[in-house]
Amino acid sequence: MLAGVLNQDQVRRLLIDYDPPGIKSTDAILTNPDPSSIDLPLGAEYWEMPASCRPRKKYAVSDLIQKHKIRQHELTDETIFHPHKVYIVRLAWDLELPDEICARSTAKSSIGRLDVLVRLLADHHPEFDKVDAGGKTNLYVEVAPITFSVKVRPGIALSQMRFMRGTEELCTVTPPALKYEETPVLVLRDGSKVNLSSAQGDSNAVLLSLDLSDDPELGFVGFVAKEHTDMAIDPTVRKPKDGGEDRRLDPKLFWQPVLADQEVVTIERDRFYIFRSTERFRIPPHLSVECQAYSESLGDIRIHYAGFAHPFFGYDRSNGTPLIFEVRGHSVNTILSSEDVLAKVYFRRMSASASADAEQAYNAQELQLSACFKEWQE
Repeated sequence: MLAGVLNQDQVRRLLIDYDPPGIKSTDAILTNPDPSSIDLPLGAEYWEMPASCRPRKKYAVSDLIQKHKIRQHELTDETIFHPHKVYIVRLAWDLELPDEICARSTAKSSIGRLDVLVRLLADHHPEFDKVDAGGKTNLYVEVAPITFSVKVRPGIALSQMRFMRGTEELCTVTPPALKYEETPVLVLRDGSKVNLSSAQGDSNAVLLSLDLSDDPELGFVGFVAKEHTDMAIDPTVRKPKDGGEDRRLDPKLFWQPVLADQEVVTIERDRFYIFRSTERFRIPPHLSVECQAYSESLGDIRIHYAGFAHPFFGYDRSNGTPLIFEVRGHSVNTILSSEDVLAKVYFRRMSASASADAEQAYNAQELQLSACFKEWQE
């Protein structure tokens, strides 16, 4: 096995067929891997916490829970997580990694677009969303809804995990190397190749910028969440495949369109926005992408989004597929202009090429809300 991100077949072998297997399933819940990650199913218990917290090297997550918890609950089909509260949920899996394999986690796209922070907690790991190579740990997620209430239940996934053989540095493909890819990995809307720009002080990262031109189908540049929406959202609802009842929500109950004045918008404090990137991905089967906020000095806003883009994301589209930015204003209003840099991405080499997955909901997205909403209708 080469250094790189594990594909779905390698993940399946690691977690199930490896001796000993990489996961211990506490509730006999197994999920099928995506091209470069696997969903992390929730277990059956959770704790309401007074604030966000993370373990230290000398602490297990259970130590934090016993020290700080407000209440312990059983997760049921009727559980609702409310805004401005913090919950820790035990996952249905424990993890045991080989010495050469590490793991990284991020919220699923459908969850980040609902303004819900989801971060992995692992015993004796002082950073969110990371498990070191050779790690043996119980797994938990910290869940913090900000704008909307969300319905949760055992077995659903709010986050996903990616496995990597070797270090991030060994697996990263630099911008100069990306220029030799047969298919351009980043293009503009007209299909022309993007001149890849490295992040200042980080030559391994590629910069992404904000697109504030009108979406050609919708006629506006983004969405902003409505305030004081009391209805709870089930993030797992999807468009029916067999002509059955469409249980997706009317987006107009939760969102308003954002219009730009000469490709400039004002981000209002304490409000949540959905935008898209100028650069559009065409990720080949032998690469994957990890996304991070570009800088803490972008103004009084927070940028977050699903941190992973899989092989084949936008690959079959000549004009590629944009990344969705999830932007939240904080203490003061902030002005953003088109082509402002908002993120940096790292292209990671796959350990072996992935197989295409027709079930990936966002591979052909444009300006798109979470898949639990119906299409926007004027």
